[in-house]
Amino acid sequence: MRVTAVRQWIVEFGYYNAIYVRIETDDGVEGVAEVAMRRRTRTVSAIVEELGEYLVGKDPTRIEQHSERMYRDSFLGGTLLTIGMSAIDVALWDLNARALGVPVHRLLGGKFRDSVPVYTHARATETPETFAREVADRIAMGFTAIKTTLPGFYTKVSSVHHETPAAIPARQTETELLPNWIWPLLAEYFAAAREVAGPDVHLMLDCHGRLNVANAVRLCEVLEPYHLTFIEEPVPPERPEWLAEVSRRSTTPIASGERWAGPYAAAPFLEQRAVAVAQPDVIFCGGITAAKRIATLAEANAVSIAFHNPFGPLASAATWHLAATLPNLLISESMLTPEQLVFWDRYTDDPPRVSGGEWLVSDEPGLGPRLRIEELVKHPFRPEYDRGGTR
Repeated sequence: MRVTAVRQWIVEFGYYNAIYVRIETDDGVEGVAEVAMRRRTRTVSAIVEELGEYLVGKDPTRIEQHSERMYRDSFLGGTLLTIGMSAIDVALWDLNARALGVPVHRLLGGKFRDSVPVYTHARATETPETFAREVADRIAMGFTAIKTTLPGFYTKVSSVHHETPAAIPARQTETELLPNWIWPLLAEYFAAAREVAGPDVHLMLDCHGRLNVANAVRLCEVLEPYHLTFIEEPVPPERPEWLAEVSRRSTTPIASGERWAGPYAAAPFLEQRAVAVAQPDVIFCGGITAAKRIATLAEANAVSIAFHNPFGPLASAATWHLAATLPNLLISESMLTPEQLVFWDRYTDDPPRVSGGEWLVSDEPGLGPRLRIEELVKHPFRPEYDRGGTR
């Protein structure tokens, strides 16, 4: 069996663009994948095209070899490269599993669990009261774990602009002066959320690296009474020692990892115990191959895995097939809003479904979902989604 073509389609996906990839072979077996990088879609597309040129004519069963060569032969690494690698890698796993008529998780060692717990998102909104209503709405949908972005810094955000102006400017750096009112306001938000959620619902906070170390510690102190499951990226994620200091001074677990470009980037954070929760993204870090290595490193350092995954059906399927095999899984992210699910059903047949905050592990061949090419071509790339304007 040899690869004959690697094709891709860029499509609009609500508030960003997604790239769908299909690897074709001379045996007629195909594998598909989905990646996305807001603001750099065309760059990633070019990398996928170049990696696809390398793959044509090769044996698609040599996944480990291709992962190594795509990484080393590129010479310069970084997340943009590993996103392109992810598209190829995930499609190869799908292709190989379909060739054998088995689900991807079977090739990864088989099920450790029969269902994967997932969390969803609630907007921070303009007031604690409206945020509490958002949380109550997600609980009514059956979720028992909910994450939000940093109140005051975010209300409703797209990849293009802040749809509602934030109290803290979008481009304010982590070292600039913060107003004193932000700390009691943060406490009010999570007091309201905890009141409607009760003690058993997991609440999480994503800071997008907006604070310096001192203010991150202050944030952890302010939110300690509300027993968050984790605080994500309280400081910029480039330096493990920054996260390690916050972790040492916080009783709330600290999470990070969505921007890791493979296991070599992840290793210092895990070895230094900079985080209690690792958040690799299967479509950012180099694919299933790289994410599995990161998960193994995390397990060896007693760190839990909470996958970053705010994307669509194939990205979710790839993430959850791997998640089903891991002994150190904590939970996985999902973006299962009604607005996003429209695109899941538009672009794929048999997308993964979540009920009661869990994905029941599928035994369908490959990743499960199949692409609807006729729909992909109807909804092409939208340049305005790649302009930026938020941190």
